[in-house]
Amino acid sequence: MDVSQARVAVLCENQYQELELWYPVLRLKEAGATVVIVGPVRGEVYASKLGYPAVAEVAIDEVTPDHFDVVVVPGGFSPEYLRRNKAMVDFIKASVGDDKPVAAICHAGWLLATADVVKGRRATSVATIKDDVRHAGAIWLDEPVVRDGKLLTAQLPNDLPAFLAGVLDFIEEAKETERPPLPDHTPSSAVYDRAAVLKNRAAGPGSANYRAYAELA
Repeated sequence: MDVSQARVAVLCENQYQELELWYPVLRLKEAGATVVIVGPVRGEVYASKLGYPAVAEVAIDEVTPDHFDVVVVPGGFSPEYLRRNKAMVDFIKASVGDDKPVAAICHAGWLLATADVVKGRRATSVATIKDDVRHAGAIWLDEPVVRDGKLLTAQLPNDLPAFLAGVLDFIEEAKETERPPLPDHTPSSAVYDRAAVLKNRAAGPGSANYRAYAELA
């Protein structure tokens, strides 16, 4: 597939690692791909670990794996929030089940583990979660980037050039197929003049269940 025809979903939640989200978004746009930031809520602001904002262009319940050719999962602490979201877990499970390329870096192994898609697969992650990935059944390798079929994993931000080279390989290998039209959306900008501040709110009156959310300062 020519990269200009490719569609890539980049999953987003609060406390994402800045480089692991924006490097893929901008590098793939530079190559000519259509890149869509997918979050729990359309138009909601998500704060990176250092307060860099990203806005979800579409909500996870507006799309299916059929809309995309590749799925990218950034790391940071955001995969911990992603794996609490059933729709995100189901999206990854369905993507891998459909043999769609999935690329996950750093702590994104948490989401892969919860989606139960790494059993018997060779994979890597940031070393601090290698036990989580192993306990999910993966053959964990201490290598910067590991590809097993259409599952690509990487360890750290310094590995992003090789990681994105692997994503571009996925696109080159992909065959053009009929896809549903993407929902109308406004691309999220990497330009900002205010930081995003992470806050918490209760799920309801008197609830002990809190959800992180972000606001522009």
